[in-house]
Amino acid sequence: MARYSQSVTAIFMIFGNCINTIYGVDIIPDCPLPLPCECNGNQQTVYCSNKNLSSLPPIQKSEGKWTFYLDGNGIETIPENYFSGVSINFLSLENNAISTIGENAFLGSENTLTFFHLEYNKLRELPSAIAKLKQLIAISIQGNPISDFPENVLRNLSSSLHLLSFGSESMTRWPKTMHLLPNLFSIDLYDVQFPELPDDVFALYKNNLTFLNFYNTGLTKLPSSLNDCRLISTMTFQGNKKLSANSITESITEGLPFLTSIEFEDNGLTTLPSIFSKSDKIGRIYVNNEPIEYLRGDIFPPDFSKYLYYLPFNGTRLTRIPSVLSNLDSLQALSITNSQIFEIQDNDCSRFFNLGVLFLSYNPLTQISENAFMNNKRLGDLLLDHTNLTTIPKALLKAQSLQTVDMTSSPVECTCASLGWMKSWKGIPSFYGNCVNLNGTSLMTYLKNEVPNCP
Repeated sequence: MARYSQSVTAIFMIFGNCINTIYGVDIIPDCPLPLPCECNGNQQTVYCSNKNLSSLPPIQKSEGKWTFYLDGNGIETIPENYFSGVSINFLSLENNAISTIGENAFLGSENTLTFFHLEYNKLRELPSAIAKLKQLIAISIQGNPISDFPENVLRNLSSSLHLLSFGSESMTRWPKTMHLLPNLFSIDLYDVQFPELPDDVFALYKNNLTFLNFYNTGLTKLPSSLNDCRLISTMTFQGNKKLSANSITESITEGLPFLTSIEFEDNGLTTLPSIFSKSDKIGRIYVNNEPIEYLRGDIFPPDFSKYLYYLPFNGTRLTRIPSVLSNLDSLQALSITNSQIFEIQDNDCSRFFNLGVLFLSYNPLTQISENAFMNNKRLGDLLLDHTNLTTIPKALLKAQSLQTVDMTSSPVECTCASLGWMKSWKGIPSFYGNCVNLNGTSLMTYLKNEVPNCP
């Protein structure tokens, strides 16, 4: 099944699928493709993904507008007139071995095909058949050894195309013909290894660019024309090993006022760029597998976005909860997992007044100071699983709203000497985990049955 960007998914849901109805009775059309393909006639969808097909199966005429999933096969060619008996509005052909497409392969769907997935095939040029798709809104062609785009194809797509995913190691520069696509509002750039984009490359899209994503590129900097693209709402940086936090920050100096979501994954960043410090509408910041050691003091200014409720960090080198996070007044859930946090001190969480959930799973955590959660009056769920804690911290007693504590796979020793203090704790929360010294006895069983008998 194809992976779709947020923008493609949203628009496709708006367009939906069609059902022919006559006198109030649904007419379910015949399936256009034979077994092993399957159909949902009501939704007019053909499912033929990962069927080990080396060529397209015979097709028969069928009424309506169809969605075709033919991804994950070994299809090499789309012959002339193949789809002529069926009107298609969505076509998924990614992860095949397609190297040729007949010039009239999509005859009959010129005015219906709107979404087209062709990524990760063997095309060396953008086929002229695509130029005939007058209503094409989105196309994904990354992962094909295409070095440039022909002018005639892009010129014919200029009025309809809004979403473009492209790029490969064969592309050695930004395509010169991209200026023929002035209406793009979503650009995904993949796998190119040249270091820089022309500085004015995004000026053309300053009034419409909304989604911008960079995957596995060799870029070392970003063009300054991004400062003109004030409408960007979603950005992704994934696998850009040569793009540092400083170079991103130095490229985007004006801030992104309409940014609502940004993602960093596998880029090798040791800190985060401060490009979203002026994004007062941002509600999603996602960080995964980045060797982050610290966060800049200006990344989250006071009175930052009131829409940021959950902040996930996974796979970092953080050894403490960064103090700058205390500026996030709206934060209700914080996750710093698979990192290097070894202790929680008194002030680390003292200003998280609205925090309800704290995830600290898979950290080498050995100590939590007694007053660490004194100000966290709303903290209800605490995840301390897969840490190095050997006892239940007394700090939990001061988290007055605590409901659940997960200490699964943490080496907690259950003895009266270490846990007897809990005898006077009224309303003990639910604990998950086991006593490492009592053959797997659950923490909750020990707290209920043994702690009351401690001297």
